[in-house]
Amino acid sequence: MSDSLKILEALAWPITVLIILAISRKQLISILNALTERIEAGAELKTLWFSVGAIPSNLEPPQRGEPVTEDNMALIHTSWRYPKKDREFGRPMYLVHAVIQAPDTVLDRIEYVKYHLHPSYPDPVQRVTDRNTRFKLKELAWGEYVLRAEVKVKGQNAPVGLSRYINLTETGPRI
Repeated sequence: MSDSLKILEALAWPITVLIILAISRKQLISILNALTERIEAGAELKTLWFSVGAIPSNLEPPQRGEPVTEDNMALIHTSWRYPKKDREFGRPMYLVHAVIQAPDTVLDRIEYVKYHLHPSYPDPVQRVTDRNTRFKLKELAWGEYVLRAEVKVKGQNAPVGLSRYINLTETGPRI
């Protein structure tokens, strides 16, 4: 067999795959966009090898009559680049969303969450009362920091303290 025939034989499958991808390009992009939108909206994508998009929900509610503690909830966040604000702030900007992850019975007992952002924020202490959004904080950021939260639980004197290191990512999931 000649050398050129061997080269053609070795390239046959890659060329065939590239032709199929080129022909199906619009459909493949459409499928990938749909998957991305579903994952960003919080849907879970499971395969044999990996799982993407699901927020863990293994936090247990307290036993009847027990107080809510940091073992029953977690402060979680996501971030993504937000170039629309780069010019205004003169640096790369990110959107940051933080929420309380907890069983519904725990979320129902929360009165409010007081977030303590980095002191460089114009309004570094923010109080959120919206249970329907899981007490979501929405902020812009240009640097990483530790976000602290005081969770005021109905019927409990002392707030529950939570903290989360806010790292900035280019394309985080939407929560």
